[in-house]
Amino acid sequence: MWTFAKWCLWAIAIFAVLLCVIVLNYGTPDLDRALLTEYYAKAPSRFLDLPNGGRIHYRDYGPADAPPVVLVHGSGASLHSWEGWADSLAPQFRVITLDLPAHGLTGRIPGDDYGISGMTAAIDAIVDATSLERFVLGGNSMGGKMSIAYALQHPQKIAGLILIDSSGYYPEAMPPRSVPLAFTLARTPVLRHLMTWITPRAIIREGLKNVMADKQRVTETLVDRYWHLLLMEGSREAMMEYFATPDVPVDPSRIISPTLILWGGKDTLLPLEVGTALAEQIPQSHLLVYEDLGHIPMEEDPQRTAHDAMAFLSSLTDDTSWNQAARAR
Repeated sequence: MWTFAKWCLWAIAIFAVLLCVIVLNYGTPDLDRALLTEYYAKAPSRFLDLPNGGRIHYRDYGPADAPPVVLVHGSGASLHSWEGWADSLAPQFRVITLDLPAHGLTGRIPGDDYGISGMTAAIDAIVDATSLERFVLGGNSMGGKMSIAYALQHPQKIAGLILIDSSGYYPEAMPPRSVPLAFTLARTPVLRHLMTWITPRAIIREGLKNVMADKQRVTETLVDRYWHLLLMEGSREAMMEYFATPDVPVDPSRIISPTLILWGGKDTLLPLEVGTALAEQIPQSHLLVYEDLGHIPMEEDPQRTAHDAMAFLSSLTDDTSWNQAARAR
């Protein structure tokens, strides 16, 4: 006689078999860290070894004695997001970019702290390693949130902020959003674990097309880079831990630094109403809107957005403590 317990056991067994078949046929294997490092850690890439055994991938561009700018990428991205800006800014500024924990060639770190404390600690480790005393900090999306959080923790170090389609502050009347499928799956308990085994390339392409207004910018090379770095050994587990971390908001009203806010008018993940509300919260802020761009405008149109960032940086010349050189590389 079949009892309820037997039916449950059979159901679990069948599910387990089906899961094994799916993983064997559609599973996406990890990629070797050393191989990815050889391919994606191009000059001037460096690695900072942390006391806990982790290491942070970063790049340090431009003259050592130039005013420093630190740039932080968004969720699922890497420091490669800033390559266009680095090309434009580095002749006049020292530009430092980094892969946050769980991302890029930094990947998984001991302790799996992918909340505000872990992310801002990573930024501070790079700040200390590059001997920065005062600098401009910029970030896109989640990187904008972490830039706000860092500025609130270390206001004396921040000469200015650049926030690009930043998360971290959400108005009460939040407009409708279009969230990439990968983000939705990563926040769904059971499916989140399945994504550590099965990560189709197509889901990365869909996510990039979701956040870019000009779909022609989503090249095969771009999709490959996002996909390959996510497949680095340990990174998918780290990213699932990251997405499981509560999205704690930050308080931009306490920012005391001059702030440039750049926003894509066609951003469907964080619509322009969010950028307008953010600008109203930060006392010394200026909002620039790109009507034809999406959620990652610095990747979609690096030259135009870097030009506006350059104008903002040039306006900070009265801040002599930033204008004077960092101590040394």
